[in-house]
Amino acid sequence: MKHKFFSIVVSLLCLLSITITSAYALRAQSNIIVVTTTIQAAVDAASSGDTVLIPPGTYHENVFVTKDNISIEGSQGSILDGTGLTGSGVTVRSSTPLVRINGFRLTGLRIQNYLRNGVILNRVDNYQIDHGVYSNNNAYGIFPIRSTNGLIEFNQVSGSNDTGIYIGQSSAAVIRKNLVTDCTVGINIEVSSNITVQDNKVMDNTIGMAAFVLPGLSMTETNNIQINGNLFLRNNRLNPVNEPTDILSQLPSGVGLLILGADHGTVTGNKVIDNKSAGIAVIQVPPALAALDPRLEPFPNQNTITRNVVLSNGSDPDPKIAPLPPGDLIWDFSGMGNCWSDDVYKTSFPNPLPACP
Repeated sequence: MKHKFFSIVVSLLCLLSITITSAYALRAQSNIIVVTTTIQAAVDAASSGDTVLIPPGTYHENVFVTKDNISIEGSQGSILDGTGLTGSGVTVRSSTPLVRINGFRLTGLRIQNYLRNGVILNRVDNYQIDHGVYSNNNAYGIFPIRSTNGLIEFNQVSGSNDTGIYIGQSSAAVIRKNLVTDCTVGINIEVSSNITVQDNKVMDNTIGMAAFVLPGLSMTETNNIQINGNLFLRNNRLNPVNEPTDILSQLPSGVGLLILGADHGTVTGNKVIDNKSAGIAVIQVPPALAALDPRLEPFPNQNTITRNVVLSNGSDPDPKIAPLPPGDLIWDFSGMGNCWSDDVYKTSFPNPLPACP
């Protein structure tokens, strides 16, 4: 009798175990929505916390994400192609004006040939964009705006005629270990704060990286930008923007890193090499541009440039860099508390530059 009772108990426990395991398997499976027709259909079917998995193939569509905490995961060989379409590849924003999205991840997808952007996030908090390829998206490759707490890493971005990776009117983001090539500006931080740009390779753009203050936006400061351990190499691509009303058209080609009116930047341990106009330039917002917005404080303040290797820059400058001379390290005398120490370089303006305490 005892053996029979024990056998029954074991059988019930085994059945219970199988039932529990099956329940967990079904729950896990229900959180993965596999694309069978369109990516948009799978996104629409997903709930908060779900992952949309994209099988290999080429998809021609514009994708809109309007829910919290959706992940989109591309398989190897999955391509979102915008040939013949308008707009952007993936747009993440609430369908209700001014409401914020909380949580979004985009990983492993190739997004190419969109008239606007590869991916744009508007008012998105706690986002991650990683291990993707963004190619020939005309305006921006990766474009968070009015967003917070972001991570952008291990992406390849190329062929954007505005900016490869752009963060605007945002705060608290990390941009690291990306490869950015063949864009007008490789990485651009514009009226944003508490941004870290680290260990990226930024090569063969018009300007490698810029930290800007510009008029007419909801925020007025670019503040506390950490720029560490990056390679800014051969950013000598001709500037393709020739519309006079576009601010980009005024930028010289051949600049590794441009700090334009930004404050409290730390530039440490970067390699800035073979940029034909300037290696690292710290300058004010041009007066004509600053005059468009009386809220702006146009001068760069409290920027620290230390322990960088800045060599072979300024060899064939773009005339647009005038009246500043070309060289490795450039400052226009504007702002307060800017300093340079322990950098490896050959040419600077002025010479010497103010040393850090």
